[in-house]
Amino acid sequence: MPKPLFAVLLSGCGSYDGTDPHIAVLTLLNIDKQGADYVCFAPDTNQFNIINHIDGKETKEHRNMLVE
Repeated sequence: MPKPLFAVLLSGCGSYDGTDPHIAVLTLLNIDKQGADYVCFAPDTNQFNIINHIDGKETKEHRNMLVE
C-alpha cells in the first residue's frame, strides 16, 4: 500500500506575517512520524502585510511568499 501524501501550503516566513517556522517544522515532523510523505507548496505572490518584529508594526516592504 502506498504511503499517504500530504500537500503542505506555506506562506512566507514569520510568526506574524507568514508561516511560523516552528509550526511548519513540527507539522512536517508529525506527518513523517505517522508514516506519510509530504510536498511543500507556496503561492508565487506578494504578502499583503509585512510586520516589523521589533516594534510589531506593519511596514511598506514587499515580500514574495514563494521566495520567503
